[in-house]
Amino acid sequence: MTSEQDSPPSDERFGEGHEPDESVYRTPPPRTVTIAATLWISLGALLVAGMVYYALDPRSAPLSTGLLTLVVWIGVGVAFIVLGKLMRQGSTRARTALTVMGIVSLAGLWTALLVVPAIVLQFRPASSAWFKAINTGKP
Repeated sequence: MTSEQDSPPSDERFGEGHEPDESVYRTPPPRTVTIAATLWISLGALLVAGMVYYALDPRSAPLSTGLLTLVVWIGVGVAFIVLGKLMRQGSTRARTALTVMGIVSLAGLWTALLVVPAIVLQFRPASSAWFKAINTGKP
């Protein structure tokens, strides 16, 4: 195996002829990012589980609220899970999407208990510095 195969691929966001520093890819996310991602993933899992429970509960009438509504909410829950995982890997787009989705979903107390801390944690100085390092290729 050559050293070229060991190094991460060149990416256009780093500029012409510039290779990102390999240490960036081995830098684990700070605790704030890990906790924020866990909160987002938990919110998504709770949303999916709640919708599935609601759909399977014989006392509820899921079709009265609309099957499409049920599917959309399950999709939103899955999106929280996927975007949470992507954010933990350093995606600033996922971080932005989660922030927007979180603000839009601030309807109830339980949602706020997960969304507000997640948004605050993902924009703490340690989190922002890590996202910058991951996305610029400089530790």
